[in-house]
Amino acid sequence: MASDPDGFCELYRDYLSDAQETLHALRTACHSRSSNEFRSKAHYLKSSSLVLGIKPVARCCAEMEELGRSAEFDTASAKLAEVQGLLMLVQAELQQRLGPEVLPVAA
Repeated sequence: MASDPDGFCELYRDYLSDAQETLHALRTACHSRSSNEFRSKAHYLKSSSLVLGIKPVARCCAEMEELGRSAEFDTASAKLAEVQGLLMLVQAELQQRLGPEVLPVAA
């Protein structure tokens, strides 16, 4: 990626955009108490975070995946807020390192 900094930036921009969409789907699944959907979306975000080395988000998503298995939606709601906070920190660090181009385009 060092030879393609634009590609690196695009990769992280896509991750951040996808993570926000997945967070929205997780909130919806939590609100509707859909344990299978919640678990599935948590697994998805965990996996994409691991691929990019974003371990704090991945760890939190692994915990959410377990909460989805056990249908613990009260705890899951608090964990969602934690993931959102972690993603904000990741976005801020990526913006500092890669510039504003890493930010997802607002819909």
